[in-house]
Amino acid sequence: MSDGGAAEFPMRLNRYMALCGVAARRKAEALILSGRVAVDGAAETSVGRVLTGAEEVRVDGAVIGLARGVYIALNKPRGVLSAVSDARGETVLDLLPDFYRRLGIFPVGRLDRDSEGLILLTNDGKFAQRIAHPSWGVKKTYIVFLRHVMGRKVMKEWASGVIIGGRIAKPVEISMVGKGGLCVRVVLEEGFKREIRLMARALGNEVVRLQRIGIGGMFMKRLPMGMFREYGCEEMRKMLAEGGEV
Repeated sequence: MSDGGAAEFPMRLNRYMALCGVAARRKAEALILSGRVAVDGAAETSVGRVLTGAEEVRVDGAVIGLARGVYIALNKPRGVLSAVSDARGETVLDLLPDFYRRLGIFPVGRLDRDSEGLILLTNDGKFAQRIAHPSWGVKKTYIVFLRHVMGRKVMKEWASGVIIGGRIAKPVEISMVGKGGLCVRVVLEEGFKREIRLMARALGNEVVRLQRIGIGGMFMKRLPMGMFREYGCEEMRKMLAEGGEV
């Protein structure tokens, strides 16, 4: 899964090692050439070795197997980047134990640096596409704290759609949270970068805090900031489709 392809045999040894999360293909080749890889008990130094799927493969004496699917819900803190790695600062993967990197996980979609809340991570490309791509219609729910009081008239304007960069940006739902006029609940289906912040700005307001609390039917209720929980594939699919709390 970390190599982004299906585990279909026959396949070359270096690709198998990549799918097992041992190393990327080039680094896997270096391991093979250095004599650290054994196939069915015999050292293998040919990078062109093809496997049928029945062989036992060991790296430094340890048996390896195809990387399992990983499905994680994380409460991302503000200031953390939604990326695998980034020279600009801490990423969501930095919040996880190191071994997850070897499994090839990545964030599903984006939650900008200044925002916080629920984000999913996986090494399952097909699963990620179904969650992130607008064509699947997976809704995202946000709690938005505003700089200035938003009146009912302006909120109705927001609900009708705001023109941003020549296109209409319109939430699926928007409602007031509490009675102060400084907090709203926004549901989006097809989002683009910093959409909520840009919509608020177009209406003469400013977002001071943005928290994503839901993806599909999955809502964050108990997960502490910076913490995560791993789920099985079917369990997460069911929560996203039918509802569940993290």
